Amino acid sequence: MNRSIIATIIGFVALFFILYFGCDVRTHEQKKSIASRDVSPETFDFDKLRENAFNKLNDTFRLRIQNLSAGNALTPSALKGLSSTWHNAGSDEIAAHYAEEVAGLEKTDEAWSIAGGNFYLAAQKNSADKALHTYCLQHAADAFQNAASINPTRWEHRLNMALCYTENPPQDNPMRGILLLRDLDKEHPENVSINCNLARLAIKTGQFDRAIERLEKILPKNPTEKKIICLLADAYTGKNDPKSATFAKKCQE
Repeated sequence: MNRSIIATIIGFVALFFILYFGCDVRTHEQKKSIASRDVSPETFDFDKLRENAFNKLNDTFRLRIQNLSAGNALTPSALKGLSSTWHNAGSDEIAAHYAEEVAGLEKTDEAWSIAGGNFYLAAQKNSADKALHTYCLQHAADAFQNAASINPTRWEHRLNMALCYTENPPQDNPMRGILLLRDLDKEHPENVSINCNLARLAIKTGQFDRAIERLEKILPKNPTEKKIICLLADAYTGKNDPKSATFAKKCQE
């Protein structure tokens, strides 16, 4: 699990810890992109996943879910209750599904952003299951794209969408996440989150000098920012530079 990505996404959903999410409002372009990936959300057997998880629940959780599921049309309140119950039962991917349905009803960028964040966290929890991991990342990216479409002034939505694509690149556009990050960098050249995530990707690909240049650029205005300091420790370590010890010490403080 990459702490840098998770810290970024959690930062935008922490104030709204109750899980929300929504129905499928994807554009034709989004659906085309999804169809080209390794695992299609439309063919992923979510119902089977939910059935298997339900059979493993204790009686208290089962009764709660059955009561909340009663009726032909679930209300936002019931869907939120289902999301919360599944989360408490330890099935974050199912909790995210119900929260996604809420976002589809509420149709706000906030709800879709929360949806994306929770799907992303569910993806990390299920990183050993490739199909489920990919399914959650795809839904996370789509949720953030919906949020960005509703409120394009929130750069955070595009950043989170880009992070999902860097971890799960579309086959027809493997550079999509990187390109989104570069566009954000042009618009917000001194933004800490954007610079840190670009630096993290540079470190991952062995471009230590590029990462150091980017991080040192924003360090003077953010001298106590742990994200910058810890990434600089990693970058200098990658170069076998003695400066790594100084930054590593500050990172641990």
